[in-house]
Amino acid sequence: MELSEALAAIAKRHGRGICPGLARMKAALQVAGHPERRLRVVHIAGTNGKGSTAAMIAAIATAAGYKTGLYTSPTVTTLADTITVDQSPIPDTELAELVEKWDPLLPDLTEFELVTVLALVWFARQKVDLAVIECGLGGAEDATNVFPAPLCAVFTPISLDRTKLLGDSIEQIARQKAGIIKPNSAVVTCSDQHPEALGVLFGYAASLGLTVWQPAAGAKTPPLSMSGEHQRQNAQTAIQTIKVLSAKGFVFTEKNISDGLAAVSLPCRQERIGERILLDGAHNPQGVAALAAEIRRLWGKTPVVLLTGMLADKNVEGCVRLLSPLAVKVFCCTPAHPDRALPASALAAVYGEAEAISDIREAVTAAKRYADSHNLPLIVAGSFYVAGEARKLLR
Repeated sequence: MELSEALAAIAKRHGRGICPGLARMKAALQVAGHPERRLRVVHIAGTNGKGSTAAMIAAIATAAGYKTGLYTSPTVTTLADTITVDQSPIPDTELAELVEKWDPLLPDLTEFELVTVLALVWFARQKVDLAVIECGLGGAEDATNVFPAPLCAVFTPISLDRTKLLGDSIEQIARQKAGIIKPNSAVVTCSDQHPEALGVLFGYAASLGLTVWQPAAGAKTPPLSMSGEHQRQNAQTAIQTIKVLSAKGFVFTEKNISDGLAAVSLPCRQERIGERILLDGAHNPQGVAALAAEIRRLWGKTPVVLLTGMLADKNVEGCVRLLSPLAVKVFCCTPAHPDRALPASALAAVYGEAEAISDIREAVTAAKRYADSHNLPLIVAGSFYVAGEARKLLR
């Protein structure tokens, strides 16, 4: 099977959408020989910062000489980039071979469930020393929640997002995410966790006799390759996780930590392209607030040009309130998602004065032309679907 055929086979499952529940995954992993039982895992849940924190933990482990698998979502560049070992994506030939073998054997899985199985099978085959796994959605019923006892359950900031699936309060969402905590697992949460979420995590951990570890607020971090104050918070969470892993037999030095944090790079997480382009997949008010702070840090009161597109199930109004005051010109496009995309015209109506250009290519061209002609920064935000497509066109 060629890679193009493998990707097409995976894409055929896209229409199944999100189907919470673990019955399909448990049956599939039994067919696959239970690769999840052969992995030592750090499992990460939260609303914002999961991918960055996961990448930081994995990079530190790699710097310490451990063979480290990293599984993240969503796909921003290529599917292979979501399944890596020591920061190298799964080879095209191996991805195609895995799809050829497992796609026909696991017909009931959703797209994300199948890719999750492929990642776990490959990590087990590679005999990684550590697998860092990011939840896709929620926690308790997420397809990744299949590990008997992760070494550590890690929680980045929890806020309101995907409320129709996870609950309409911080407490309800936190209860969903706390489902990744298992007996004999360590628990780590970020220093700036929401008080309601923190109460849930402490209560859940206490019911299992577990301690919750939390970095001190304002703790110093080594220099980071990723920009933004929120990345310092993520780094502190990663470092606290590394300390917990050290108590479980892993060996890390301060140099491993600094080298790992200096090596992390993730696309579309406040990613700079040249001097005047910033890409970010932020799609909820908490993430957009961090983006807005970084825009002001970089360019002060200089107005920016904004290219944005969002999914309909996000807090659109909340994000618009944060971004609109920063932009002198807004271009709205329609994300390439068949079910959840908010039409460009609908998003433009929320902004009030904005130009709606549905096609992402046309929108990128128009936004960049305007930014260049007025010598202004160009910001791409609102969705990883939009930021990822724009990245291909702007690099």
